[in-house]
Amino acid sequence: MKKAIWTLVGLGLTALLAACGGAGGGGNSIAGTVSGPGGYTVSGTVVVACPGSVDVNNCDETTGKYTTLSGSGRSSAYRIEGIGAGDWYVLAVSPQKFLGGYVDGSGNLLPVKAGATGINISMFALP
Repeated sequence: MKKAIWTLVGLGLTALLAACGGAGGGGNSIAGTVSGPGGYTVSGTVVVACPGSVDVNNCDETTGKYTTLSGSGRSSAYRIEGIGAGDWYVLAVSPQKFLGGYVDGSGNLLPVKAGATGINISMFALP
């Protein structure tokens, strides 16, 4: 994956954590839906799962797992394979500079486990 995408993910994660505050089942995947703001497509959005043992700001292609959305429209389903044991944090960043994460009502990242489904993410525009 291109270094620029991971740089954007790192910058986006920093912005998300600054804006939101600093977070089961079986199987080896995490799945859900990513939604973007109205009028934009989620095509090209990268959905990243970062292991809880790694600071999300240091998550990259060697430590995290990812998938790139190809569906058109405002939302698209995703599935990230190869998820190991332990906690994972799921984030999404789009080429249109939108960012989102699987968060609680206060905006804190929530940990998920392998096999989790319904891990839905709503993206917002970066400032």
